[in-house]
Formats: sequence, structure tokens, C-alpha cells
Amino acid sequence: MGFSQDFLEKAILLFLTAGLSGFIIPYILKEIDERKLREQKIVDARRLQEQKEFDARKLQEQKEFDADLIRQNKLLEGQAELLDTLSELLWELQLLALAVSYYKVHPDPEKHELAFKNYDEKSWILFAKIRCEISKAAHLASDKKYKDLMAFFDTELIEEMDEKLMKLLKKNTSPEEWKEYYNWVIKALPKKIDYIVRELAQELRLSSPTVTV
Repeated sequence: MGFSQDFLEKAILLFLTAGLSGFIIPYILKEIDERKLREQKIVDARRLQEQKEFDARKLQEQKEFDADLIRQNKLLEGQAELLDTLSELLWELQLLALAVSYYKVHPDPEKHELAFKNYDEKSWILFAKIRCEISKAAHLASDKKYKDLMAFFDTELIEEMDEKLMKLLKKNTSPEEWKEYYNWVIKALPKKIDYIVRELAQELRLSSPTVTV
């Protein structure tokens, strides 16, 4: 049986198409899969980089948070230590001055002499320590509270307590003058100490609700 030229061309074209389809389609599918794989790798790499950057930011934030927490703890510890130390020093100084005047109001020359010697030896160190603690308040408390402490130091401790005591000791002081000074040291000064310490504690948020004295 003979085949027409047209039939043969169509048969050859069909054969070639089938052959090419069997080769090209798998090739195209393979290229598509490889392209998807490359794109997925790019996406995965981007996600990995973003995750690394996110983790790095979180780590830095955690470090900064921890550093802030350490600073806050140190600040609180410093403030609590300032309050405790300043209070102890003020009361120790007040007691020394009280002893000197006490043995004048309740006459005992020997004990008065010993009390004054004790005051003269220790007051210098106490004044220096108190002044040092007030300097710490310059960065642990507000500027206003620092100035309040300085005013208290200059007026109440230096002028009213120490300088007046020295004047009483250097002149022929009457019993009434000693009594007046004694009453100030035992009554007025403690209230002033309580007030300045309480005010500092309230500012540093280290106190209970205000107690009326």
C-alpha cells in the first residue's frame, strides 16, 4: 500500500513531536523544579538571615535590659546605704555633743572633761564622714535634696551645734546658757535629724507613710 506525501509528512511531524515532547517536557519540568529549589533556598537564606538579625536584636536588648537592671540595683543599694550611714553618723555626732552639755547641766567636771575630749577627738572625723555622705547624695538624690542636706550641715551641725558649743566652752558660761544648749541638743536637734532623714527616705522611696513627730 502506498502512502501519500502529505501523510508521510504528518506522520514524521507527529513522531518528532512525540519524541521532542518526551525529552522537552521532562527538561522543562526539571528546570521548573530547580528554579523553585533555588527560589526556596533564597527564601530560606533570607529567613535565616532575618532570624539571625532578630536574635541578635533580642540578645542586645536583653543585654541592655540586664545592664539597666544591674545599674538600678546598684543605685538602690547605694541609696539605702546612704540613708543608713548618714542616719547613724548624725545620731553619733548628736550623742557626743549631748554628753558634753549633759555633764554641765548635771555637774560632773571629770565626766564633762572626758566628754569634751571625746567630742573633740571624734567630731572632726564624723563631720568629714557626714560631709562625704552628703556628697554622695549629689548623684543619688535630687539637687534640691542635696542642697537641703548641705543647708542642714552648715546651719544645724556647724553653726548651731559645734560653733555654739565651742563658744560655751571658751567663756564663763552661765548654767542657764548650758541648759538652753542642752535642751536644744536633746529636743530640737533630734527632731531636725528625724525630719531631714525622713525627707531623704521619702524622696528615695525607702520609707513608710509619713509619721507625725
